[in-house]
Amino acid sequence: MNSRRFADVPATAGFELFALLRARPRASTFGKLGLLCGLAGIPFHCWAQTMTPGQPASAVRSPDSATKPGQLNFRRHDFIDQQQGGIRLASMMVPTTWKVTSNIRWNYADSSHPIRSSARVESPDGSAWVEFFPMEVFTWIEPQKMPERFGSKVLGMIVTPGGISLPKAMEHFVIGAHRGKNPNLKLVSARRVDAQKMAQAFGGTLSEPAEAAVARIRYTVNGRTADEDVFAMLGEGNRIPGPPGPLGPIFERHKPLVYLHTMGATDGNLESVYSLLTLIATSMRVDPIWLQQRRKVQDYLNAEFERIMAAGYARIAAAGEMSRRISANNDAMLARMQASRAAQAQREAASKAAASSSGGYNFNDYIRGVERMKDPYWGTSEHSDSKSYRWTDGAGNYRSSNDPSFNPNVGGAPGTTWQRMEAAR
Repeated sequence: MNSRRFADVPATAGFELFALLRARPRASTFGKLGLLCGLAGIPFHCWAQTMTPGQPASAVRSPDSATKPGQLNFRRHDFIDQQQGGIRLASMMVPTTWKVTSNIRWNYADSSHPIRSSARVESPDGSAWVEFFPMEVFTWIEPQKMPERFGSKVLGMIVTPGGISLPKAMEHFVIGAHRGKNPNLKLVSARRVDAQKMAQAFGGTLSEPAEAAVARIRYTVNGRTADEDVFAMLGEGNRIPGPPGPLGPIFERHKPLVYLHTMGATDGNLESVYSLLTLIATSMRVDPIWLQQRRKVQDYLNAEFERIMAAGYARIAAAGEMSRRISANNDAMLARMQASRAAQAQREAASKAAASSSGGYNFNDYIRGVERMKDPYWGTSEHSDSKSYRWTDGAGNYRSSNDPSFNPNVGGAPGTTWQRMEAAR
């Protein structure tokens, strides 16, 4: 692969996903590693090219054939973490007729990165979509190089001897891993984007240096040509001192690859639905109650791993032993956490409002075609500016229209009251 740098081009397009799971590995992995990870590598040679920002002029044309002209209805979709007692991991707004699929899976033996989650939202005919990929964590040793092969895994992290760059991470572990089997796959263009603005678009902020990029790819799916923008951010990570080696001090490095998401469409229609896809993608919000639960599980895993290590297990054997113990006692572990979760649930509404209002950013300065509205559910929410009138039921569901006489309360479902939304200033 030609590893020329991305061109430094100001970010002007829309962005994504939940840095959702910002695992910060604390348990060192010095010792014998293993478990090869298959990679779907593809030769890319134009990382330095720039992409012309693909923002539509004003209107959003939905590929949803079931939507009436001038009206696009939304609903809130919740992503449920069944392994943590059925609590909500995240929520997002999706058009009512669009299909949502997701996968949330915990593997406690992967103590440094125990959860992998993914989701896909697509139009009824599959011609447009937003997709979120699991985050990854890379690890390597400095100054010596690890003997393990590039791409092998330990404790849920990917071994990359000598470190890894953002272009290489995207090539092998995002585009190659998730789109490598599609025929006629090629990289059209790529560019750097503003990492802070990417985080802000999802209600977050950066706590460490990071670099971000978007790559446009093209491939064939079901006989149709698909264009897709792939977004990713590589954090600075941390550097953990390890036992001294024969050549002096050794350090273990970790870098998280986060905000992994795509926005795509077939038949040359990506530009015409870009604002709609941006609206859907950036509506993703992680539940603060789930984040607290995730931290508790991570703390438990770290402590359990260290206890097993102290008992004299080799590091890889410790991972296997920990998995057996936690699997056997999973119900008890969840029960211990249930009491504190109940108290946290009482503060959910306040936490949600604080999370949604703490960003301090203006989407209109960053993502064209989107307007911020007052919202009793989120505090404020973003909606396509292609519709003049917007209504909400106060529970995360929305309807919009360009018809001034449109009123969802007329002929609507009994017990549901819709109120007109006002612009947030």
